[in-house]
Amino acid sequence: MFADVAVFPRAPSASERAAVIARGRARSFNYPKELVGTSGVDAREDEAQRARLRAHGWFWAIDRTRARVGRGQGCYERAKRALEAWEHFDLDWARADAERGTEVGGGVCVTTRAGPVWMANPLEIVRLREGARGGGGGKRFAFAHGTLVGHVLAGEERFAVELTSDGEVYYEAYTFSRPAHALSVLGYPVVRLLQKKFHRDSTRAMKRILGESE
Repeated sequence: MFADVAVFPRAPSASERAAVIARGRARSFNYPKELVGTSGVDAREDEAQRARLRAHGWFWAIDRTRARVGRGQGCYERAKRALEAWEHFDLDWARADAERGTEVGGGVCVTTRAGPVWMANPLEIVRLREGARGGGGGKRFAFAHGTLVGHVLAGEERFAVELTSDGEVYYEAYTFSRPAHALSVLGYPVVRLLQKKFHRDSTRAMKRILGESE
C-alpha cells in the first residue's frame, strides 16, 4: 500500500485484488455523489456534462472513443457478451476482475502495469442499461463503473455497444476523471497517456474478438 493506493512489484493475486475491492467499497466513492451515474451521456450532451463537472471543480478530463467493430444482430450479441465478460480488458498490461459481472452495485478491481509496478484500483458498477436506440431496430447495451477511495483517479468510465438502424455495430468508451492521489498528480502526463492507450487497445480488442465479420 502507498498512502491508500495498492501498488505491487508484480501482478497482484486474486485474494489481493479482492481485498482492494473490499477496502474501496468500505469507504465508498471518491468523487461527488451528484456525479455518480452521470456517465450515460451521449455526444450531444457533452457540453451539459462539462458544465455539470465544472460545478464540482476544475481539472476534469473527458475522453470518448467510438469505433465500428462489425455488423449485424449476431455481432451485436457477441459484442454485448464480450462487455459482460470484460473481454475488452483482456490486455497484456491491464485486466479487470468483477464480483458480479456488470450488475449494479458489484465491485471491480482494475489492475494496470505502469513501468516496473502494478497498481490495483477499486471501482463499483453504477449504471447498467439496454434498450432501443434511435428507432428502426437500433439498440444499445451500456454499463459504467465509478471510482472508490483507493483509486488514483476520481470519476467514471462507461462502455457501450450499439446496433444502429442500418445494421452497423459500434463500440464506445467514455470517461470523465481527474487526479485523486499524489501519484496521479505527479505522474499525470503518464496517466493521460495510459488512459488514451486503454481506449485504443480496448477498441482493438473488441475488433479482434468480433473479427470485423460482416
